[in-house]
Amino acid sequence: MILGLGWVVFVLVGYPGVMTMDSFDQLEEARAGFFTDSHPPAMAALWSVIDRIHAGPAGMFLLHGTAFLVGLFLVLRRAMQPRTAAVVSVVILLFPPVLATMCVIWKDCLMAGFLLLGAALVFEPSRRLRVVALVCLVVATAMRYNAFAATLPLVVLGFEWRTDMRWLARYTLAAGVWLACTLVAFGINGLLTDRQMHFWSSTYALSDIAGTLAYVDEPIPDRELAPLLAPTEIRVDHDYHAALRAKYRPETFTQLIAGDDRLWSVPISGTVPAPAAQRDAIGTAWASIVFDHPGAYLQHRFVLFAEILGVRPKFQGATVMRRRSQTPERMAAMNISSTTLPLQAPGERAMMFVAKRTGLFRPFIYAVISLALLALCRRDRDVLALLLSGLVMELSLLLLAGTPDYRYSHWMVVCTCVAVAMLIARRATRSRASPRTLER
Repeated sequence: MILGLGWVVFVLVGYPGVMTMDSFDQLEEARAGFFTDSHPPAMAALWSVIDRIHAGPAGMFLLHGTAFLVGLFLVLRRAMQPRTAAVVSVVILLFPPVLATMCVIWKDCLMAGFLLLGAALVFEPSRRLRVVALVCLVVATAMRYNAFAATLPLVVLGFEWRTDMRWLARYTLAAGVWLACTLVAFGINGLLTDRQMHFWSSTYALSDIAGTLAYVDEPIPDRELAPLLAPTEIRVDHDYHAALRAKYRPETFTQLIAGDDRLWSVPISGTVPAPAAQRDAIGTAWASIVFDHPGAYLQHRFVLFAEILGVRPKFQGATVMRRRSQTPERMAAMNISSTTLPLQAPGERAMMFVAKRTGLFRPFIYAVISLALLALCRRDRDVLALLLSGLVMELSLLLLAGTPDYRYSHWMVVCTCVAVAMLIARRATRSRASPRTLER
């Protein structure tokens, strides 16, 4: 009953799910049955099935919300009584820094739901349930390009085929199972992909080129940069270094590829990738500039990572996606109606208040808490796996992220909240049990 009431509140606040540009692009692919690798093809394929049952975002919203809440309950039940676990599950789901992301139709939400299901089942004594956990983790891995970082601690610390295996054999087998799960997920997306968009060449590679050159101290003359940058079809023909420095902003790369004064004309949506010659030139320029200036490249990546963690005075990453920001033209074109439920407006205002007036949407807070809690997890392997899952995935953003979106840190926020609740519950249980042990 508690879980059901919490689920109803979640639906009243978020239904049918907020659509962003990524959401629209994936629904278009789902309905066309033609999948690119700009977004996970596995999610578009799943959405194509759900859309036939219930057209629009509602089906995906209900799927990721239900998987998330059930996964939360199953994980928390390992440390507390079912009724307490249900209450805490609802509290975490409705916690604004968690809820804000879960109200949007994103791959991050579906990934989080199946990660929680996998994290709960991988520690179960039943071998059959552990196999089901691996299936859930394969699905989660297929939802985001860096989800393999989140599954690594869960599988290595949680999976075991037999309880009598020695530690070296056990962890070696678990590492092999994690690698197999990762390759299967990548293989599924590869098989589903109808056309590769080479998204990295059109986005993150250009961001790294501009960012690296922005932190090179001495100006690099055109005679050195022209042979590298001219083949990339950059829209300047002189003062390359100065032009890139002027355009660079660590919190975004859209100014490099959008607007009348953009530096490159490359596709970032649709189904037509950049020409092969341009992609090859961008890859060559990236490798030459990054490897010739590794210190500047790392400085650029650390500055961006600081933006991702929200350590600057103003956090640049989007936090609460508001319904009014949905594109009416695309909503109408895709026959998606705007639903208004009683709790949507006050729920959105509450989340915006927390985002603007508190630091609860700053990812670095949860990173610090997670690091501090690691020392308390010596007897709690499941909690340790969760904390490391969030931290390792967050650390992967150091080299794999291009913008400081809050949703990229959502999994770490969830892991931190769950770990805090589990550790408090187990400490309380142990403290109640210790006097009885002494009496005996």
